[in-house]
Amino acid sequence: MFRRLDQQDLLVTAGPGSVVSRVSLREFADVSAIRWCGCQQQLIATAAPQGARVPDVHAGERGDLRLFRCDPQNGLWQQLYRGYAHDPVCLSGGRYAVHRGAGLTLLDQHGVVMREVKVGRFNWGPPALSVGPDGATVAWIHRTGDRSTLCVAGVGPGALTQFRTSAYRYAWLDAGTLVYLFGARPRLLDVSSGATRPFGTGLRAHVRRGSVIGATDQLQALAELAAAQLWEIYGEIQVVGADVWFTATVTEQCGPRRVDGLFRTDAAGETLHLVATMAPDDRVDGFLALPDRSVHLFLATYAGTTVVDRRRAAAGPMRDFLSAGWSPMLTGRQAVFGVHWL
Repeated sequence: MFRRLDQQDLLVTAGPGSVVSRVSLREFADVSAIRWCGCQQQLIATAAPQGARVPDVHAGERGDLRLFRCDPQNGLWQQLYRGYAHDPVCLSGGRYAVHRGAGLTLLDQHGVVMREVKVGRFNWGPPALSVGPDGATVAWIHRTGDRSTLCVAGVGPGALTQFRTSAYRYAWLDAGTLVYLFGARPRLLDVSSGATRPFGTGLRAHVRRGSVIGATDQLQALAELAAAQLWEIYGEIQVVGADVWFTATVTEQCGPRRVDGLFRTDAAGETLHLVATMAPDDRVDGFLALPDRSVHLFLATYAGTTVVDRRRAAAGPMRDFLSAGWSPMLTGRQAVFGVHWL
């Protein structure tokens, strides 16, 4: 599904040439997150109704955020749960999970609490909920001060697993494995054992052995430098179908040359495809990849260390459609590590 904001209305469609539904957001004073629930063909949102308290970081007010759902064909929002809720995801069997400020609340199809998973204290950092391929396992980021650790919990009664592993970004590779970023190149986390291992060999090594399809001359020249002369930085990561997407920067430590790119590989991580490179002053703030390998990019332009412009771009088979203002709707498989884009 795709969406486009039209003043205070959300336009929703299945794609080019499909019916467009209009869903009003006017009854909300603040919307913290909206996702598409494909198995139930409905929108789910966490929002503060008109007249309710809205989140305010500076005042330490987390707001009266509640869980709502909507069939886009009739455009009517139904309140499911009036307890604090943020970053909602759909689970198998018509169930839901929301972040409760310090852990999870798991709800049945009627919004009745099945289980609460309590971890730590309320934190303003994005919880980054996502659902595993089995539809019954939720992962999220628990934040304590500057530390961000991965947590996993099942829908039914059972133990919460809070891994020692710190993570900056993550995605589900398969039902038992998370691929994550923290500083160096991507790594894999086995959710049953907690064991970790590298994913692939790192961008410089891939370029040097010729396993980056579409590598530019600049990227190849940088890869020939000694590892101690380079910074290799990873930004975002997503898994869509059999593809693993990530952003990476290779820059020389004592010089102006750098390459900022979007890359795609498979679950084995053996061959990379350079999908796009950025202009010298542009950085990728985020992206949303699609099963047909189209991609919607959120770009920021810098003057030194200051952002002077933000814009969106698109590539792939759906480039024209996405460039017309449509954006892919988030699903429960995609963790969000900042503000949800509306």
